[in-house]
Amino acid sequence: MKRITLGALDYGLAFGVDRALRALVEQGRLSALGALVATELWPREFRPLQETVEKVGNRALFGVTLAFTGDRVSPVSSRMQEVYGDRMWSREKLQRRALMRLLPDDLLLNEAQAQLARYSILMKRQPDFVAVREGLLERTSLARIVFKAIIHADYQKPPLVISPVRSGLKPLRLSRLAKSCGLEMLPRANPLPEISDPEELHRLLHNHFDGMTDRSFVAAIPGRSDDRLRRDEHRKKIAIRECQYEVLSSDRFFRTLDKKDVFLN
Repeated sequence: MKRITLGALDYGLAFGVDRALRALVEQGRLSALGALVATELWPREFRPLQETVEKVGNRALFGVTLAFTGDRVSPVSSRMQEVYGDRMWSREKLQRRALMRLLPDDLLLNEAQAQLARYSILMKRQPDFVAVREGLLERTSLARIVFKAIIHADYQKPPLVISPVRSGLKPLRLSRLAKSCGLEMLPRANPLPEISDPEELHRLLHNHFDGMTDRSFVAAIPGRSDDRLRRDEHRKKIAIRECQYEVLSSDRFFRTLDKKDVFLN
């Protein structure tokens, strides 16, 4: 039997997404849920998530998705707010600064620590895992900052770290770096196919998990439409979210897992 960690990393984006993710975790259709604590909704949406954690217990992983870039997120640390205001950098800008070795290490470390603390304080628990939005953990310079923030948090049990990349030398190097910091990295596999046809998605899932290593992390973006999501996202992405939600909610999805001898870890 193969163990797969099927998870969503964008809890806190919209009420429709959050309700869908909580339902899927409670039904055993997702095995990991990462919260974006830098969103406007997080201070309101952590309480329903606390209830889900109480219901599910250790049958799923609950963690934090650190955000240093992108839309719909704002700096959490006071230092980052003072320097950059209420907007995060673009992914491209952070990548350029990383390539030129011009990252503001102290500011980013402070921001990572603030986001980790915000999760732990409000949820009254430490994260089971840590991920970084937009795959930016692949930058070794940023990975060092994130790992340092995790170490400084002094958790009783070090959280897992979700690998940002699927193949090649980069995940091996990151895994070695994580291990040197006393951290374990979950390998990343191909995400669920992003299509809007439920029947086609069911068909593709029959072979999707083939060849994955044990405990691989498979990213998903299920959700339900609401006013906020319709305002912030393109309708094509919303259709993909709703398609994934419909498929993951179905009994047919569980039958596919049984047939392929896959267990959601």
